[in-house]
Amino acid sequence: MTEYLIPDSFSLAPVAYTLMISILLSSLIGLYHQVFFGKLILHPYTIINKREYYRVLTSDFVHVDFVHLIFNQIAFYVICSDLEELLNRKSRHGSLHFLVIYLISMLTANITATVRNSDNFNYSSAGASGSIMGCLFAFMLLDPFGHAVNVAVIGPIENIYTAPLYIAMLTYYKWKKKNEAINHDLHLYGAIGGIAVSLFF
Repeated sequence: MTEYLIPDSFSLAPVAYTLMISILLSSLIGLYHQVFFGKLILHPYTIINKREYYRVLTSDFVHVDFVHLIFNQIAFYVICSDLEELLNRKSRHGSLHFLVIYLISMLTANITATVRNSDNFNYSSAGASGSIMGCLFAFMLLDPFGHAVNVAVIGPIENIYTAPLYIAMLTYYKWKKKNEAINHDLHLYGAIGGIAVSLFF
């Protein structure tokens, strides 16, 4: 799957690569322009009180720092593109199914976080981790013994073990950086969304 050249890969997973490139470009802008970043992040208090509902969609398109962005870009390339390829092999509407999984994971994560933190002015979040987590759990359900991740020395890791590894790495990064804009509740809600829509399909 990931061994294809970029042009071939794009045709196999057009939605995933379009999202990945869009997130990369908008995140780079956000890293250099704090006003742009502030307008797009998930800030429940502002969403509810100023009715800036667009933030439940745009928060995926900005990241808190370069490490956070690179980490999610790698996860997007490894997990989301392979998930879309898998769905395209199973159905002629695979790319549409992938988009639905991604959007439901995103909305489940961001809307739930917004409702739960509507009165908390200090709560904010940025990044596509919740949506990626939904795709990861969807992949785990749809192809539990497949291999999206290959680790040097260790070798390929079955999808059923990839989610705990991803969560452990995010936990370590959050602990190391003490960055509160990376929220594990979003990962949980995103995972729930990905599982629900996968079971529906």
